[in-house]
Amino acid sequence: MLPYAAGFEEEIFRMSKVISLILGVVILGVGTTVFAQYQPVSMPAAGARFMQVSEIREGMRGTAKTVFRGNKPEDFNVEILGIIPNWIGPKQDMIIGKLSGANAERTAVFAGMSGSPVYIDGKLVGAISYSFPFAKEPICGITPIEQMVSIMEHTPLRLVASGQGRSISYSDLMSDIWNPGITSESKPSVASGFSGNSRLMAVAGQTFVPIATPVTFSGISQRTLDAMAPEFMKAGMLPVAAAGGSGTVRPMKEFTDTTLLGGDSVVVQLARGDIQIAAAGTVTLRDGKKIYAFGHPCFSLGSTNRPMAESHVVTVVPNANNSFKLAVADAPVGSMTQDRATAIYGQLGEAPKMLPVKITLTTSRGKT
Repeated sequence: MLPYAAGFEEEIFRMSKVISLILGVVILGVGTTVFAQYQPVSMPAAGARFMQVSEIREGMRGTAKTVFRGNKPEDFNVEILGIIPNWIGPKQDMIIGKLSGANAERTAVFAGMSGSPVYIDGKLVGAISYSFPFAKEPICGITPIEQMVSIMEHTPLRLVASGQGRSISYSDLMSDIWNPGITSESKPSVASGFSGNSRLMAVAGQTFVPIATPVTFSGISQRTLDAMAPEFMKAGMLPVAAAGGSGTVRPMKEFTDTTLLGGDSVVVQLARGDIQIAAAGTVTLRDGKKIYAFGHPCFSLGSTNRPMAESHVVTVVPNANNSFKLAVADAPVGSMTQDRATAIYGQLGEAPKMLPVKITLTTSRGKT
């Protein structure tokens, strides 16, 4: 801990811009080289236990699983309302469902529920992954499991080349108008589905949007998080500040037969250590070492490499705007290697490749 002194808070804020720049490199992949090793992904052996979209009928009832607290999934009910063809993309349909049950009615569709598996007659239908903002009833969009699996079958090798180096002057970095160079296109917000200056804000909530992914930040000041929050919101991320100091980087944990099963909470880590950043969701399917989750993209990175960890849920915070899950990352058990339109995919037991970063701050008062 550092002692408080006059002007120290401003100095920390300026230093937080340096941290933000580093995070921009780590999270957004700006100016980095990523060598993504491709391994073919075959159809899971569980395919016979899938329910195809062609078999689904209006009025069918089933169950879904997600973690509301702790690390044990709880069941709730799902009623099928219909199917919207080609909504997610060409030849990618979306199933519409309505949730019920004590917990689901209390929280409605919440951030962090993405990937919750839906079962009908013992067969896996897909993942809860979309919602209506401001909906009065817990109506959700479900990504069919066959679309989540098939998109991983033939994924081409993609190498992201490093960009040109970019210099930033000290005065720019220290100024209050510093801009990290992130494009500010007018994109739908997590809350409404429309940009802030759109006249359609008056009828906000009349289209499905991917369920927001809660991203928990520890070791980052609230002021820095507030400055970066709009960019995360545009990307479908719901930034959540979490109390926390120094963090221990846990070693890889051996996975077992009970590691990351359908309905379990899973976390994709973007930074570990004193600064911790973790995106939380739900596992849809485990097939051997293969993990399918979320039912929509995390960051739309394509081929990637991120630590994938078990997690436990402190609580689900009911919110009139957007309920969300407070999840804490536990030990890593593998890597997320694919981030695609209908799911994220990972491998248990595969160690992620991390970029070590150390920051030393010397204050104007000589404190290090």
